[in-house]
Amino acid sequence: MALPVKALARDSVLIGDEKVEFRAMSRSEALKLGNYRGKEDEAEIFILQCGTSCTDDEAKAFLDANDTATAGLLIEGILALSGLTPDTGKDADPNKS
Repeated sequence: MALPVKALARDSVLIGDEKVEFRAMSRSEALKLGNYRGKEDEAEIFILQCGTSCTDDEAKAFLDANDTATAGLLIEGILALSGLTPDTGKDADPNKS
């Protein structure tokens, strides 16, 4: 039996007046986040690259040009859609705390 392959979830967030589309990180991408422990700045660049298919330079420029709250909208959106935030799915399963 072949294992099912489905498209990664997609969403968007408004950054200023611009709609920025992103996708969830794949499991293999998410597992690589462990390589960035203690290197949060590099982790954010990696997350942006995975979620938006931007280049390293584009991710750095985005982070340099936006405040923490604005950049966080996109980064947190990618992480939440990827199931990598503590409260992801809490409402969906009443047995989770």
